[in-house]
Amino acid sequence: MIRRRTLILITALLALVFTLGACSPLLPTDGPVGTSAPDSAEEFAYSSYAQPPQTGATAEQIIDGFIRAGAGAQDDYAIARQFMSPAAARDWRPDARTVVYSSEPQVLASGDNTWSAPFQVDSVVDGAGILTRLPEDSTEVMDFTLEEIGGEWRITDAPDGTMLLDGSFQQVFQAHTLYFFDPQLQYAVPDQRWFLNRPGISSEIVSALLAGPAPYLEPAVVSAFGDEVELERASVPVDNNTAAVDLSPEGVEDAEPAERALMQQQLDLALTSLTRINEVEITVAQRDLDIPLQSELEDEDRLDIEVSPEVDSTQIGIEDGTLVRQNDQVTLSIASLPDISDLEPQSPAIPGSSSEDVFAFLNGDGDQLYHLRPDRAPDLVLEADNLTRPSMDNYGWTWTASSEGDDATVHALAYDESLEPSSAEVSADWLADRTISSLRIAQDGARAALILDDDGERDLYVAGVIRDSSGIPRGLGQPMRLETSVELEEVRWQGPDALYVWASSDEETMTPERVTLTGANRVDSPLLGLLNISVGEGQQKIFAETVDVPFRNLSSNGDAWVALEEIEVRDLAFRG
Repeated sequence: MIRRRTLILITALLALVFTLGACSPLLPTDGPVGTSAPDSAEEFAYSSYAQPPQTGATAEQIIDGFIRAGAGAQDDYAIARQFMSPAAARDWRPDARTVVYSSEPQVLASGDNTWSAPFQVDSVVDGAGILTRLPEDSTEVMDFTLEEIGGEWRITDAPDGTMLLDGSFQQVFQAHTLYFFDPQLQYAVPDQRWFLNRPGISSEIVSALLAGPAPYLEPAVVSAFGDEVELERASVPVDNNTAAVDLSPEGVEDAEPAERALMQQQLDLALTSLTRINEVEITVAQRDLDIPLQSELEDEDRLDIEVSPEVDSTQIGIEDGTLVRQNDQVTLSIASLPDISDLEPQSPAIPGSSSEDVFAFLNGDGDQLYHLRPDRAPDLVLEADNLTRPSMDNYGWTWTASSEGDDATVHALAYDESLEPSSAEVSADWLADRTISSLRIAQDGARAALILDDDGERDLYVAGVIRDSSGIPRGLGQPMRLETSVELEEVRWQGPDALYVWASSDEETMTPERVTLTGANRVDSPLLGLLNISVGEGQQKIFAETVDVPFRNLSSNGDAWVALEEIEVRDLAFRG
């Protein structure tokens, strides 16, 4: 069996449950990933904003030119270093982080030979490629020290890292997906990063992968690589579309066959998405490493990891107070379900992948959660105020959140009746003084999407799901905030890296939005009297319910809602 030590001890996660503390939604990290030699002859585009200093430039012009030159990474930022004294150019670490700002800063004198530049900061990318989006109107002041050297102003002290206008950032950085795994090794969990699009990107990707997951995912996922594993050679050269990854012996040479197979899969997922890489070869100190085929492993060690899980096209909904299935435009009854019309059911749910006929729903007042099976009375499993629509994961648990006053509580109730205990306390101290209007668990079971209300301000967050070694939910890690531009009330997963958000209204026109983890969002056409939207992971069809008529959207750009007047089922939901 695959050793859990190499995959990060699950028992260590339990300790985190009790130390989650009040966490900021911002995710500070530190430590650069370093640079490496070019790994292919492929041409890389650089910004034209990088221009060398001009003779007689003022101190303010030198600082402004240095900031602009941060868009020119060629030759290890050779142009930017020309604005600096020899000692400062040698010590400056441009890869420490990248500050993405929205408007040109005004450089102002702040003292003897010192100047300051205030930036309107949109986001920050750390040395491992982790992008943190900051709240609106966030600012950061950068301080610079200059001296006259040979009659010309030069920077003698500057903050590590580069500063890029948002437009320049989009030109010179590239979004890339690393993958880690849920602790049960059933799903690959995406971890979006941003890397400078330059020779050496393959080595930066591998270094970031070996350094581990982003903070919001760290307590929820595992890696094939232990903390001791490093690149033996700093570069990951690419020759004939094959990337050569040379690892240090520690934690690799003595790995079990199944562990080595998992290492291969994790590196394949990370690197073969680059257009110039079709294959990855792993060596240890330049010696071949034996990677077994899946067919060569023992049955219990064979990997069947889903990278892009896809729910089926059948939805669950409510018609005349009864739960029914809806397959496209065909309504199907569910045999032997009891009559629940007196409970005025709403917000139905069905497990992501379970073959068992088990469902969840709320009563009409939204303060009781039921599990429902054929040939038996509904089971009341939770009573609490302001329950969110239930979300049923692939591990036997139904999730919902309640709000009492200004505090939210996350609940996990076992729909798999073989699980003990039948309910679990889910710790998340950062929910204090906040309420939850929507909570959804991804198909991988390692991430939760939440709409949080903080004193009237609503935001979308994704947090890692912390489980113990038995898969019982124990907590939510610190959240990552995602940028949105529409009113928020509900969220659904549409894919492993995409979500769908909206707010409902009986009378007003409301606009839904597709949100991705990279920030490539899409605002869809508005709908009058929008009540509910149903989307599922891997499903392109989007179903919307309004006061008057249901709609379906098949357009890739979200602007083609088609009325489905023949459908009478309401409150539709895909699996999950």
